Amino acid sequence: MKKFMLALTVGLAWSAALEAAEAPDKVTVGYLNLVNAQLVTKNLGLMQKHMPGVEIEYIKVGGGGDMLRAIAADQIDFGGLGNPPTAIGVARGLPIQGTMVLNMLDFVEAMVVRTDAEIKSFKDLAGKKIAAPFGSTTHYLLLQALADEGIDTGSMEILDLRPNDIAVAWSRGDIDAAWFWEPNLDKTVKDGGNIFMTSGIMEKRGYPTWDVGIVMNEFAEQYPDYVEKFVAAECEGIDYWIGNPAETAKIIAVELELSLEDATRMMHGTEMVPCDKQLTAQYIGNSEARGGFVDTLIATSDFLVSQERLPESPSRETFETFLHPEYLEAVVK
Repeated sequence: MKKFMLALTVGLAWSAALEAAEAPDKVTVGYLNLVNAQLVTKNLGLMQKHMPGVEIEYIKVGGGGDMLRAIAADQIDFGGLGNPPTAIGVARGLPIQGTMVLNMLDFVEAMVVRTDAEIKSFKDLAGKKIAAPFGSTTHYLLLQALADEGIDTGSMEILDLRPNDIAVAWSRGDIDAAWFWEPNLDKTVKDGGNIFMTSGIMEKRGYPTWDVGIVMNEFAEQYPDYVEKFVAAECEGIDYWIGNPAETAKIIAVELELSLEDATRMMHGTEMVPCDKQLTAQYIGNSEARGGFVDTLIATSDFLVSQERLPESPSRETFETFLHPEYLEAVVK
């Protein structure tokens, strides 16, 4: 009996040691300063809840281009990318996998123009200075809108600025228009700006934009269970957003230093998709058949190639391989 108990004790200790070895010491999450449920996950400590004993570090990232640079520099384990930077990252062969839908974008992203600049149509942008974070969803939509109108981008000056820098440039009167996102968008509207176009309107024209959660390949290969934990934490944040809008608005207000009124308004400009719905054909799809996000990535990359922003568009198979619905499937089963 004593030998049995000793063997059992040794076995349990060995099992615990293996489990500890399979857990990362630290997880780094890159997040955009955007109105979405990732702020809920961060504020409520849901990542810590799902990964007890693991140090969680959050790094605020300025935009899609900055997130791509953080990925290339191996500075994060998890992050979020819109469809244009996702297409760019996959085309460049960055070692990432798509895990889930973080949000669908509506008027939380928009193009603002100076009220006194007399900009009534896209053609009126000729000779003007327009800012957008390059490589982001808003930069992509700006180029797409100009292309649809047959307007040469060379007829204006398009500046690559981060959201915070756009707000500063606007306050100095250095730019005439900008396409970017809340909460800095609101600062320009309150400082002589007028909303000219929104990402939601562009979606109705056939150009949906969204943010997808990503994980580094190396992390996913070494800690697949922790990718599920990441997805589970973010899904819990999404459920909280949907089920507790008033409390969520308070969290957004704290995280982004906004008034409760502004936080509540901005929340309506971002759609959170329940995680079980993300596995449908409209979004990521499932392990048997990928969904509409693949079509969006193909259309986005084809456009970026036409604009000479990418040398060539990845194949459908490449984009399908990028999306890994198995993590969501494990969480919502």
